[in-house]
Amino acid sequence: MVPYRRVESPARRHSYMKTTSYFLLRTASVLTSVVIGIVGHSYADDAAVNSSDKSFMKNAAEAGMAEVKAGELAKAKSANADVKAFGEHMVMDHTKAGDELKALAAAKKVELPESPSLMQQGKAVLLDAKTGADFDKAFAETMVSDHKTVVDAFKKASTEATDGDVKAFATKTLPTLEMHLKMAEDLQNKVGR
Repeated sequence: MVPYRRVESPARRHSYMKTTSYFLLRTASVLTSVVIGIVGHSYADDAAVNSSDKSFMKNAAEAGMAEVKAGELAKAKSANADVKAFGEHMVMDHTKAGDELKALAAAKKVELPESPSLMQQGKAVLLDAKTGADFDKAFAETMVSDHKTVVDAFKKASTEATDGDVKAFATKTLPTLEMHLKMAEDLQNKVGR
């Protein structure tokens, strides 16, 4: 006995293939749209802030956290009232600026570091190892050096940042940083070099 074999007409086979092809093309089209939407969305997010603006934001976040850490060390370790007061100023102002920067970064979908750079952490360890007048001198020297670097970076961003919000943040924060630099130089003159 010969097994029964269903014989399809060419018209029926053509209809089946046409339906299957349509389904596969439609599925591929939907998947392609989804993938392009996802990829296109991430490219659009990346395009919102260019790499130099992102770099500025990340460096500013690291520097701000380093200043907060140094300020906390000054408040805890120094016996000098001027050093303690400057340390308190660093903690308050840089925490405020850091919070503003975090809000800006969240709006721009820029991921900021969660701690100072390794070099900044190493400087904090060296500063923490000092005591007394040596600590006060090293703290003042660090504050002058760090604020010179930060002021230069904020000046550049206030004129060259391509994102308007990043430029506005740099412009708004710059006068406070310049005031910190002046205060750090005055402190260094008081505690010695």
